[in-house]
Amino acid sequence: MKKRDQLIIPSQRKIFECYKRTGRQENILLIGTIGAGKSATINTITATLSGERSYKAPTGSKGTHMHKDGRRRTTTHLIWYNKCGIDGAKQKDMTVPKAFPHLVDMTGLADTCTKDQQELLEMIVTGRIPDQTSIPALQDIQNANGSWWQMKRDFPFSMNSRKIHKILFVASADEPIPKHLIQSVKNVAQPDGSRRNMNPRYIPIFGILTKTDLVDWKDAKILEREDEFLEFLGIDSASCYARWKNDVDGEYTSSHLLFLSKLLSPDVRIVLDQRSVCGYLLDSFIEHPILFMSVTVLCVAIAYFSSLSLTFGNWK
Repeated sequence: MKKRDQLIIPSQRKIFECYKRTGRQENILLIGTIGAGKSATINTITATLSGERSYKAPTGSKGTHMHKDGRRRTTTHLIWYNKCGIDGAKQKDMTVPKAFPHLVDMTGLADTCTKDQQELLEMIVTGRIPDQTSIPALQDIQNANGSWWQMKRDFPFSMNSRKIHKILFVASADEPIPKHLIQSVKNVAQPDGSRRNMNPRYIPIFGILTKTDLVDWKDAKILEREDEFLEFLGIDSASCYARWKNDVDGEYTSSHLLFLSKLLSPDVRIVLDQRSVCGYLLDSFIEHPILFMSVTVLCVAIAYFSSLSLTFGNWK
């Protein structure tokens, strides 16, 4: 990597202020293989933004589950960390905006580019899978049925509040780059356009290499691995990437803040799937049934009383 020029490091307050001018709520999905450090990264992000040590996401070997490849995974469910995991009381003290992004953690995935894996990612990024859903359970059901049609029947609706707006790909600096998983993510997040869809989905991808303290950055092989990571993701090192160290004591540095100022920016270009008016109304009804019904009843009441007033007016 080329040496960067000296940059002004933003404060937490500056990062928060960016989202005071937007009404769009973003969800940022962390993806990586088992043991890449996704949960530890969430703890570091929370600590960096709140200024306090945080252990929101479980890490380490305690309570982990053995994967079929012999590796232990800590996170097994799709888990939302609202406002990047900042506590409610701290949100008030720091004046965290209402539209500040949520982080979404999930189980580590295999380094493959299969149709099944892409179907799973498709259901997640389009907002079909709710919070606290077991990803291994979904995979087991899919393996038993041989297809994702059962899953699509179980989760037929795409919720706007669960759609993914950005992806943070987490890889370990001391392991080979999971190029097949990266390709799987890119196929789902940034598919090619077609004659039927001239404005395809575009979910921006960011990347970090964790466990940077376990490698020698003067080693040509490590630098080559870093270049491969950037090339496979198709991202720019200056705007979408960072070498990232997760400290067990919750310590954070200016480099963490600098990267978060890029990741947590409402100005990044995002293109979500285009929905018809009927589809949007149906999703809104499923997501907010009480509010939707209240508005519907109010509209019907206004129309009814308006017709009554017109009728009485004609009688006179």
